[in-house]
Amino acid sequence: MESDAALSRMLGARRVAVVGASADPAKFGAVLLQSLISGGFSGEIFPVNPRADRLNGLKCYARVADIPGSLDLVVIIVPSAAVLGVLEEAADKGAAGAFVISGGFKESGRAELEREIVELARSRGMRLFGPNTQGIAYAANKLSAVFWPVLTTPGPVGVVGQSGTVVAALTDWAQGEGLGVSASISLGNQADVCESDVLRFLCDDEETRSIALYQEGVSDGTGFVSALKDVATKVPIVVLKCGRSPRGREAVASHTGSLAGSDEVFTGLCRQFGVVRAADTEELYDAAKILATMPLPKGNRVLMMSSSGGSCALAADEAYERGLALPAPHQDFVDGLKDLDLPEWGSFANPLDLGGVSLDGFRAAVEMADASDLADVILLVFGDPIPGADLLALELARTTKASICAAIFGGASVESEQRWTMQRGGVPVFPSPERAIRAIGASVWYAERRRALEART
Repeated sequence: MESDAALSRMLGARRVAVVGASADPAKFGAVLLQSLISGGFSGEIFPVNPRADRLNGLKCYARVADIPGSLDLVVIIVPSAAVLGVLEEAADKGAAGAFVISGGFKESGRAELEREIVELARSRGMRLFGPNTQGIAYAANKLSAVFWPVLTTPGPVGVVGQSGTVVAALTDWAQGEGLGVSASISLGNQADVCESDVLRFLCDDEETRSIALYQEGVSDGTGFVSALKDVATKVPIVVLKCGRSPRGREAVASHTGSLAGSDEVFTGLCRQFGVVRAADTEELYDAAKILATMPLPKGNRVLMMSSSGGSCALAADEAYERGLALPAPHQDFVDGLKDLDLPEWGSFANPLDLGGVSLDGFRAAVEMADASDLADVILLVFGDPIPGADLLALELARTTKASICAAIFGGASVESEQRWTMQRGGVPVFPSPERAIRAIGASVWYAERRRALEART
């Protein structure tokens, strides 16, 4: 699939102007300029502010027109009335497009002004992100044209949405636990570049292995359907769509000026093209995480192995509700477990309670289960601080036929350290067995839909 060449040039920009850059740390122009610098961008940055000579050690220019040479990208943080003139100068500099951070357009009742900037951009061969966006970050180019968070931890999840706050929060979660993101893209009003364009771009991105999409409304239904059809079976898409209720639709309209559309139709589209539908931001994040890191399950059988059996009771209920099978271990497997010298309070059911067994015993139990083909997914549940649990999870993920994921909780600083190690190594980790099971359910659903869709082609 070939994504838009202008988007590729914008996100891969080497010469970037920041119009509205400022020395005042309370202003967005100062925050964004500092983000670009602290994110490690290695290209050239040109601050534009007529009242400054230098900003952050960089020569400042009064106008875009004064910058020597051509530009790839212009980031605009000026009052909405001034955006049109900046775009004219950016076009004269050969820019591929602009990130219009500025608000005050359709979302504020100024739809005509928004139409004018789009018409100008299209007449000059440029593309626009926004307006009314919190910014765009792309890990492959160390480009952090955002308010927060600066993209410092590259990873396999592309985060896209119409809410800058939701996009930033998901990005922050991913970076905080070592998962990382490939891109963090706040779409804003989607006056030009929309979710369909970004889905296609991320499908072509080598580092993106799943996409988390926060959706408020669809401006181009035909283009969106086409993008889902082309992308979803190549790169998993997880979507959270608000506006399901009348009050939710009102909130959407006041935020980005979008129309929420029919939720029933949207649900049908997701099922038709194998797009995972999330119920909330937590589920959006967890599903995108597991689809980016864990090999797709070959079936719906799950074996939970825990150092604390009581912690898995709620997860067993979740598995039932998600249509996941928890097969009972057969007698040969149980007999083998008894040789591991499990504590007397251990359980040989599924969930399997290994109690205080050693790491070697944990490893042996997983290897026995895998050799017996008991499950398509093995969930390792570490309910207590266990030194070496993170390295064991990474080892098992490399050697088992079943897909491996983990839940680790109750471990304070040990938990944080081990979560980071596992996720940097490609094993998805969740803070509770219930969240892990919900994510596994999403992975199983996607794998089944993907196999069905591929069988039709």
